[in-house]
Amino acid sequence: MPRKVTWMLAMVVIAAVCGALAGTLTVRQALTEPLERLALTTPVFVLDRAAVIKSLPPSASEAEIHRTVAALREQASRLEAAGYLIIDATAVLAAPEDLYVRPTN
Repeated sequence: MPRKVTWMLAMVVIAAVCGALAGTLTVRQALTEPLERLALTTPVFVLDRAAVIKSLPPSASEAEIHRTVAALREQASRLEAAGYLIIDATAVLAAPEDLYVRPTN
């Protein structure tokens, strides 16, 4: 009886290892093409400078406007350094909301 239990346990371990290996290979094969395509695309963010400036109160001073524009430039520079393409919203015909860069307050 113990010999039969040992044999069954060995078969279960072998089956589990084979199943894990097959699953890993399947997932790797399924993700190879999407990951290669993703590596070729440049992430894009939309910067709507006009909307940000329009959102300032009418009583905003020229210095506040300059600070806001400088903050937008800084934000764009950080995104650029991280590898993102930044475009202005005046040239965008359609984009998902989560691609728009929002100023940090």
